[in-house]
Amino acid sequence: MRLVFGKGAMSSETLLRQEIRDSLGFVRGMIDHYSGLYSGENLTRDVLRFCDEMTVPGEPNLRLREARRVVEERCRQLAEATDRFSRRDPAAIAAMRAQAVAAIDLFQDAALEWRKARGAVAPSSGCLLRRKSL
Repeated sequence: MRLVFGKGAMSSETLLRQEIRDSLGFVRGMIDHYSGLYSGENLTRDVLRFCDEMTVPGEPNLRLREARRVVEERCRQLAEATDRFSRRDPAAIAAMRAQAVAAIDLFQDAALEWRKARGAVAPSSGCLLRRKSL
């Protein structure tokens, strides 16, 4: 958490950026720990659910839709690379994992731009509830 000294508080944009980054931190963890070994796992569905919860359905934003599409594609590729019934190549899995995390970074940037364009610079109250305890 970065503080702006002098005012003693974080700027609205910094809070918004942190809220989006923290929200997607869980998704990054899902990608990092995805093994593909369990039949109940569906990485693509779970990641897209989190991405969709951060946006308003039906609101047109080309960059955000494209970032979501890239996230979907990269998660699907990671799921295919880690499929328990296929030959598993650790180097390919690591590369796909890195590409999926990079796609999340793209989505994070697009979500921040979208939220700022909507005028939603003030973060939601959920940001306060998700802060780490001291």
